[in-house]
Amino acid sequence: MIIIDKNKLWLIPLILILILAAGWAGYTIYHASTPVRIGVLLPMTGDIELNEPLEWAKENLNRQGGIGGRQIELVYKDTSQGDTTSLARELLADDSVRIVIGPPTSDDVYLLAPEFIKKEKLLISPLTTSGDIIRAFGKNGYFWRTAQGDVGQVKAILSVLNDKKVQRIAVLCENSSYGETFYDWTGFFATEYGIGITSIHQFEPGSSTLEADVQEALAEDPEYILAACGDTDAAVIKRLIDRSKKPVKLFLTDAGGVPALISSLGAAAEGIEGTSPTADPGTGFAVAYDEKFGHPPTDYAASAYDALLLATYATARQDASFLESPADSMRKVVYGNGTPKGWDAQESYEALVAIRSGQTPAIAGASGPLDYDTEFGVDPLVTYYSYWVVEEGTFHTTEVLGSAKAGSSGTSSARTHASTSLMALSGTSAAQYQPPENRTGFMAVVVGPSRGWNNYRHQSDALAVYTLLRKNGVPDDNIILMLYDDIPTDPQNPIRGDIHNIPKGSNLRSGAGVDYTGRQVSARTLKNVLTGNRTEETPFVLDSDQGTDVFVYIASHGQQGGIVFYGKQEPFTTDDFTELTATMEREGRYRQIVYMVDTCFGESIAKDATAKGMLYFTGAASSEPSLGAVYDMDIRQWLSDEFTAGALNAIRANPDITFRDLYTVTYEKVTGSHVRMLNNENFGSIDVPVQEFLQP
Repeated sequence: MIIIDKNKLWLIPLILILILAAGWAGYTIYHASTPVRIGVLLPMTGDIELNEPLEWAKENLNRQGGIGGRQIELVYKDTSQGDTTSLARELLADDSVRIVIGPPTSDDVYLLAPEFIKKEKLLISPLTTSGDIIRAFGKNGYFWRTAQGDVGQVKAILSVLNDKKVQRIAVLCENSSYGETFYDWTGFFATEYGIGITSIHQFEPGSSTLEADVQEALAEDPEYILAACGDTDAAVIKRLIDRSKKPVKLFLTDAGGVPALISSLGAAAEGIEGTSPTADPGTGFAVAYDEKFGHPPTDYAASAYDALLLATYATARQDASFLESPADSMRKVVYGNGTPKGWDAQESYEALVAIRSGQTPAIAGASGPLDYDTEFGVDPLVTYYSYWVVEEGTFHTTEVLGSAKAGSSGTSSARTHASTSLMALSGTSAAQYQPPENRTGFMAVVVGPSRGWNNYRHQSDALAVYTLLRKNGVPDDNIILMLYDDIPTDPQNPIRGDIHNIPKGSNLRSGAGVDYTGRQVSARTLKNVLTGNRTEETPFVLDSDQGTDVFVYIASHGQQGGIVFYGKQEPFTTDDFTELTATMEREGRYRQIVYMVDTCFGESIAKDATAKGMLYFTGAASSEPSLGAVYDMDIRQWLSDEFTAGALNAIRANPDITFRDLYTVTYEKVTGSHVRMLNNENFGSIDVPVQEFLQP
């Protein structure tokens, strides 16, 4: 039996403290002798030189003592020599690596970022510039990049063309995560600047259809063709322009502006214009780089250098606040507002010392100020672009452009809202039509015609609208639901039978009464449904009359002048819409009818329609795509389109919101497109509550 002297019990906590102190001292000594291992998941060969800036940054940091005496060690996983996913998982499995610089492409981000986020490892990418990345991975704090998304480049390009007084451009974008941003945002900034888009097309890289797309673009006689693609396709486009003998100029994005383009075209490359990311000329990085290596930095050298700076600063912050999450440590680093510190060896050393002591200096890098979107993170607020012209066989920079900060709001270009000066309702503000006073009923048609896992959001949005109507008391018999309905059983759906509209949300498909599915969901079916043409193929149609209020919602892909239905089915065109609405008016098939259309180029569908009692509400102007919102990392899919999400949230938040106020709220909320409300002068009052209209 052990007998404890009660007079010596005070020794127990003292002994424990001494043991803990000894353990902490031992850990500190071990920690101080352990190198800081930072992963690099990037291509080490190719047109973009990344090894030089990364090694130079490491050299500068280590020369000053590294991070509190700990040397920085780069763990290279060369994606040009191996499978990116496999290499990424090696870094995920290595517990000594907490921060990784990479991955190389935007597609890789969508695939890999959820895995890094789950393991609470930071990803810092100097290369990935898809505009939608900030929407998908903003706010979580584990994905950052040192080059702003390509929305900033789109804005820079359109500002150049605007300064040149260009009025007409055609747009050709490769169908990839890279090209998607230029496809999505060129129309937005063109609308802002008042530049007309004569045509806009996507094409598969290396596709034989590119020639037809170029010929179609040239047929509209634009002043410029803006091409977002690699150098091989850019060379094809330039040769076709030259062959046409038309005075059309070619403007390229950074993917096409590489030395291989000039090698391929030779003298034919002369006069091509373009933009590429570059360093802030005020930092002196380009001059110092040339002195160090004997040649100017490549496009992403500055952003690669800055990626290592951020990685070391985040590690230093973790040393100062070891109980803080890596995401919060990075936020403290990028939102610092203390003493400014630059990128060179001395300044970065001083920044590291300050951060390790708990301070939060205002950091700047080789690429410019490292100020980040204050709400979403991910994107720096400023990126610099060189505007170049091919002259005498070389890329000659004529100007360096900065993507302007988005005012005091601290938001990146990817969250740019439409100018309030362009928020104008069609026609006059006063109603020119008075609907019949006798309202006898309400019916709705909800359409989600897209097929395939990547079109999840269209069926999800349609079901969200259907659910809103049901919760508003509309009987299922009063709603005709047209849904391709393949998402619940799609092999890629990890939650079989489910469609949800918000992350971890309820299953909207359960209990929904779908009237038309699969190939039944066609433009022909929609016309029959709306005109009440009951056939063997279309047994469910609107039984409406001149006392019935009707609501029609459509979420799908769009093209200029058409709503896309799956496969090779005929689109629902502008002429179809004009004829349909005129027929419904003539036959007295509604009292008032509201169309809510969430498609790319949505405004173009109703541009010729003037039917009395009809209101058309859409999320994108005639030259603009619409954008996705609400990304679910669990199923790795977009759940909604931003226009629909914004409109439904506004209706739920304010049951008394009117159509006029709904237009204003969604216009101000939606980013990357101009919400439009058309034919309001022929509708009647738009100051009636939306929920009042959407009820039986």
